[in-house]
Amino acid sequence: MVDRKRKRAYEDDDESFQDYRPRVPKRQRIPPVVQLCKEMMPDICTIGESPKAFADDIKFLSEAVVNEYGHEEYFNNAFLNTLRSVTLEQPHKQPAIALLILAINSGNQVAGKSILNFFFDELQKCCDASAEDTGPSESNDTGPWNKVKLYLRMLSLLSPMIINDDIIGIYQRLLDLAVQLNNIDENKRNALSEAIFTNTILNIPYLFYFKRGDDETLKNHVEELITTVEGAYKMRISNIKLLSEYDSNSPYEITELIQVALPNVKKVLANNMDQLSQLFCDWKDLLPEQPDNYGFNDALRLPDIEKLSNYSSLLNGVGSVDNMWKGPRYCFHVYLPHSSGEFDTVLPVSSYAGQLFNDVVIDVVQSLEFNRKEVCKQLNILPLFFKEGIFANMGDSIAQIAAIYEENPLASTFKLEDLEIEAILSLIFKLPDVSQPFAYFYTLLVDICQNNPKAIAPVFGRAFRFFYNNIESLDFELRQRFLDWFSVQMSNFNFSWKWNEWEEDSEKFRDSFYNPKIIFMKNLVRKELRLTSNVSEVDDSLPNEFKKFMETSYLPAEEVQEFYQSLFTNYQVKLEDAKKNDLLFTQSDIPFESIVRDLADYVHKQNDVREISELEAIIEKLREYSSEITNFDRFIVVLLTQVVVHCGSRSLSHANKYITDLKDELTAIFNKLEIENEAKEQAIIDAVLAYWNINSQTGYLIVDALKFSELVSAKSVLNHCLSEKNGRVYALADITAIDTIFRTLSQQLITNAGDNEAFEFVFEKLCLGLKSSIETIGVSQADNIVLPDLSQQSEIDPINELPKLEIIWKYFATLGFVKSILRKYSSQYLPLVEKFTTGMTNVISHEPTQKQLLEWINEVPQI
Repeated sequence: MVDRKRKRAYEDDDESFQDYRPRVPKRQRIPPVVQLCKEMMPDICTIGESPKAFADDIKFLSEAVVNEYGHEEYFNNAFLNTLRSVTLEQPHKQPAIALLILAINSGNQVAGKSILNFFFDELQKCCDASAEDTGPSESNDTGPWNKVKLYLRMLSLLSPMIINDDIIGIYQRLLDLAVQLNNIDENKRNALSEAIFTNTILNIPYLFYFKRGDDETLKNHVEELITTVEGAYKMRISNIKLLSEYDSNSPYEITELIQVALPNVKKVLANNMDQLSQLFCDWKDLLPEQPDNYGFNDALRLPDIEKLSNYSSLLNGVGSVDNMWKGPRYCFHVYLPHSSGEFDTVLPVSSYAGQLFNDVVIDVVQSLEFNRKEVCKQLNILPLFFKEGIFANMGDSIAQIAAIYEENPLASTFKLEDLEIEAILSLIFKLPDVSQPFAYFYTLLVDICQNNPKAIAPVFGRAFRFFYNNIESLDFELRQRFLDWFSVQMSNFNFSWKWNEWEEDSEKFRDSFYNPKIIFMKNLVRKELRLTSNVSEVDDSLPNEFKKFMETSYLPAEEVQEFYQSLFTNYQVKLEDAKKNDLLFTQSDIPFESIVRDLADYVHKQNDVREISELEAIIEKLREYSSEITNFDRFIVVLLTQVVVHCGSRSLSHANKYITDLKDELTAIFNKLEIENEAKEQAIIDAVLAYWNINSQTGYLIVDALKFSELVSAKSVLNHCLSEKNGRVYALADITAIDTIFRTLSQQLITNAGDNEAFEFVFEKLCLGLKSSIETIGVSQADNIVLPDLSQQSEIDPINELPKLEIIWKYFATLGFVKSILRKYSSQYLPLVEKFTTGMTNVISHEPTQKQLLEWINEVPQI
């Protein structure tokens, strides 16, 4: 009995002890179907990436799907979703996925038919969604019509298992829709019509991927289809000058994608499809015999024309690639034919292969936006999914390719690197706007270069030289994009560049303020300085000729000195003091220096202990020194502004805090001063930029904070940037001023979209600048203003030549700025078109300038 009790007590103790032992959770058993999916789906995503294993992959994956499909809904869904993702995000792998589906169909017709219906249903969903307002799309959503293109391409690849009439019927319906949309208004381009037409035509050769030369019925159907659409579709080529990448002397002929689509397809299908055989892989040995041809369960239903009319302009929110069609899709070039020798390095867009590769690269870049590393990987393996030998060896230099070409003119000279970089640059330089944030494209190019710097760096170098050599005719806004891209690339590669290539230009135009190449060099070095905390790193990378650009002052120190001197009657401002990034009014020899320090102490106080009466008392003390001050009211505006800016100079967040905290007190004090509002706001901006003269970007961002606190207006900010200071308009040459104008106008779209006053003001201010430049040049009313060719001239006479050249450069910069704002803010300028058109002759009498401005103004409704 006792023993039993003792034993029980022991067991209780043991149980108690076990309660305190660490509990190890039991490993959860994963259901077999889930484990199968975890192993199989990644293999499908990477199908074709290992060429040696491709045949085995098709065999093993198809056998697994044949055995598993239809038993578990979880497996079916995982498999179909994986097929959909690869189809949309990695379109170059579509032929490999199609081969897998065809192999599955040969072993399991139920599975094959189910997969076919899945893709048809996805196609139908996209057509239905295209006429619905679904709100803003995700950043990696390329748009319903781009997905229609990709699903149609997949169905075309599956043509060996589809009844010819059914697949051709889809093409007929889509092309009929394109024709109907195109005929809605014979005088107006229809964006959606062009997108559907070009995308559908581009897919036609995929019908023959697995059926080359062995289906005469399909060939006849396609010939009839092409003949019909060629006669029914009337192309409306729109040479919209506002969307041109170059203002004059374009280095290549302007061509739209829609112009080349049908001719490219006709050429690739001609001559027994020889070109197609040189482009597409030959996987006939892997293609099993198909047991039956299927029809689709339903006919494809397309939205009514009336419903689509609201979306046919393809404005924002329809998807990244669809949105690219809202304006004409002009072909973009960087690596021009014969620019590196007697050969081309990029497949011409006037060939089917060139158009298709460009299309695939853009789709990969846009749809995989959420994973840059995967984008880099997929672009790198692109050739694996096309016929071997299309591209030269990755990383071959131009010299190596030239040597190979000389030895064997039939060898490929096309560089995959050139093709991919050119396609991505086309997205960066897309007008009127880009499909993704610039940061995505810039960092993607950085990643591509870091993955293979030896191969990619020379490709970037050739692009840099191309844009630099054409910078005088490059669109004004695109110059800023080029500057941003170049600076980001350099900052990620130790600021290294072959600066010696530009030394001659730097020496020739050294005294110029408006020369586009000098502007680019100066802004580039200053941007690099802002992108690093290690100034010596930039300094060490620059030859002596370019070290002059490391002087970051917005205004010459002498002009800042003049600004401060204008505040005093007797006190003499020293040039050294004007150069400092410090509060000048705390100099020990200024009579009221101690009062200024009291002001700073007041600003530093917490909100709950500050009293405006104390601030007013300090200002009253300053009145005792009014004899030392030229204009007391203006001086108070400058002083208070600079004290607040000085107290917040540690960072932009500190500056914003002080401005926000002191907004009411500053407003109350300023309102009591006897100074015109316009003069007051200009004094505030002048004060900020005088303080931050060595870093005008910070200065203008602080001005933004003052604007948000309603201490200055958008108009005052714009006027400050565009006003001439000692014969110079900094908004035409300094990137911080240019960015401020674009930023201010863009902020107006958000905060005050219904008010076009700021937009009208900028346009009128620029037009007055044009008028002044034309008068200074002294050209007759009918003569064109032409920039002389200076390429053969080693020196510029600073006295006899440079002044006239400066005015001409200023004229073209102003004209380019007008073009950029009309395009970038077309929705705001649209209501002003009639007003500008009727009033133009009163402002600009120079006929060629007037004609150019009116042409752009009348194009605003087309943007």
